[in-house]
Amino acid sequence: MELTTRIAEVTAKTTYDDLSAEDVLAAKMAILDTLGVMLAGSGAGEGVEGVMGLVGALGGAEECTLMAQGAKTNPVLAALGNGALAHSIDYDDAHDDAFVHPSASVVPAALVVGEYAKASGRDLITAVVLGDDVICRLGYAVTNPAANQGLLWMLPVLLGTFSATVAASKLLGLDVDATENALGLAYNRAGGTKELVIEPGALRGLYAMFPNMTGVLAALMARRGVPGLKEAFDGTAGFFNLYYGGVRDEGAFDDFGQRFEGTEVSIKPWPCCRFTNSCVDAALRIARDNDLDPADVARITVFYAADDAKRCVEPLEMRRAPQTIPEAKLSLPFTVAQALAYRKLEIGDFSVAALADPLLRELCAKTDAAYDAALESDFSKTMLPGRVRVELANGTVYDERVDIVYGHPRNRMAWPDLVGKFRDCASYAKRALSAEEVEAIAALVEHLEEVEDVSVLMEAVS
Repeated sequence: MELTTRIAEVTAKTTYDDLSAEDVLAAKMAILDTLGVMLAGSGAGEGVEGVMGLVGALGGAEECTLMAQGAKTNPVLAALGNGALAHSIDYDDAHDDAFVHPSASVVPAALVVGEYAKASGRDLITAVVLGDDVICRLGYAVTNPAANQGLLWMLPVLLGTFSATVAASKLLGLDVDATENALGLAYNRAGGTKELVIEPGALRGLYAMFPNMTGVLAALMARRGVPGLKEAFDGTAGFFNLYYGGVRDEGAFDDFGQRFEGTEVSIKPWPCCRFTNSCVDAALRIARDNDLDPADVARITVFYAADDAKRCVEPLEMRRAPQTIPEAKLSLPFTVAQALAYRKLEIGDFSVAALADPLLRELCAKTDAAYDAALESDFSKTMLPGRVRVELANGTVYDERVDIVYGHPRNRMAWPDLVGKFRDCASYAKRALSAEEVEAIAALVEHLEEVEDVSVLMEAVS
């Protein structure tokens, strides 16, 4: 069966009652996490003002909420504007083995269409489960084969086109044929290359606007009876043949519709490069477990095995003295210093003032890096083990290794900690939210299956 048809059938036929408790929890965590990151992006995301300004200038029927803007527009423009927020501060969730940021290309579209269709909380949860599952399985399909390594497609944009379409189609209640049409329509707008990350600039953070807008547009068109391609994935000029020369992992969809991959998505616990996270985790454990006084530190060593982590320590002199906030987020010396000095890493810890912090500069200067073959691991493609060694002036040594970083599904983030991340993110929203409003939003998502109309959630974040 053509993959387009298989995806359409699972999308149309899956109901909330088909989901496990773990599926539901993962979806609610994805929704709260993405809402928080979007709120932070509304006030702190680079380039978002231009996108929101365009959306406001274009106008449109006041049907769907623009996050933290105090305004509404039509669903397509709302998906464009809200989608621009979801990755704008690079703090959204990730699948460490499918090479995608799933929810940034699913949740904004689902929230927009959920409000437009006056869907229930259960409907929203189901749509997010389905959308996240599709983008992760497509990620496996195209990245597992060795022949596809090194290709420069931007997967959250390219594959997110289909996952956003799945979420929007589900919330509009499209049947199998209409969902198939929506996917076939979306394929005509699929694209996105890693030039987004090769070139410096804010567009890297804005990319989620493209798949979210396309997914909502395609689903709305299909609802109106606009026909789509029927062999969008397997056709002669279909997705796999055109983008990947026909090479794919045939097993990526083996248990499709029976198990949902969203439960394997990691919540990002700190607003810095994913490849620094295991060492940050280790440093936090050292600082908290030993009541570390940073003034006593004589030397710090961060250990790595994989090239991705190595890039966060080389060239060492530059990584010891980052000049910009993006450089700081990519620096193992800086992020480990933050963890040791202040026992936390939040959005505000990456600032111009932090770059000049004398304590952080001193700790960075004391940091060296070393290769450790024992950190080689095949546990995950990108979630790499890390190790930090801290030597004190009195000769005491603390040495901590982390194999499975906090926030990974095998070390899942606790709900109260996710709410803490949400609070931090919400404090950067363009429209100031009171503490009571923030707690009410978190409670709504925690009990989302009881919500009859998700419009109340969107009103809360407007």
